[in-house]
Amino acid sequence: MLLKKWKAWERMLPVSEVLTQEQLSVPYNPNLLVTYKYIDRSAPSDVETFMTDKVTQIEWDLHQGRQDAATAAERRLDISWLEEHVAEWYDPNYSKEEVLQALIDHFQINPTKQVSVYGTVTFSGTINIPLSEIEDFDLSNVTIDAEVSSYEYEADLTVDDVSLEEN
Repeated sequence: MLLKKWKAWERMLPVSEVLTQEQLSVPYNPNLLVTYKYIDRSAPSDVETFMTDKVTQIEWDLHQGRQDAATAAERRLDISWLEEHVAEWYDPNYSKEEVLQALIDHFQINPTKQVSVYGTVTFSGTINIPLSEIEDFDLSNVTIDAEVSSYEYEADLTVDDVSLEEN
């Protein structure tokens, strides 16, 4: 493995500086293994741990960290918003419906309630049977697939039983 000797100006670059691939002093290699110091805030300060990961894994971890930081910032704003409004909502002039509507609007949620439904489906139709198979035809061997759905609401509907009767 070839070790590169760092020049003084390279060590002074800000960590967060953005470079294009052409500006890199070392070619970008996403499969490169990198050893780095792992910072564990729960471990004693005199204990140093080193990890080795591929560049792709480190990139993914950094991306996840940025996403988690953005989500945490959003949650902090939500907590601040709640802290501001809770004291106000203790006022007896506020109705439960007003408080719930404020929460629904702020968090952009659509609360739902599950309702159990039961139904019966009756259908009719014809089945074309080749004449060469008519003698051996048995309706109990015919498989019928049925599917139900709701166009107006999100629904989890299943067909429990399908039966056929010959007319």
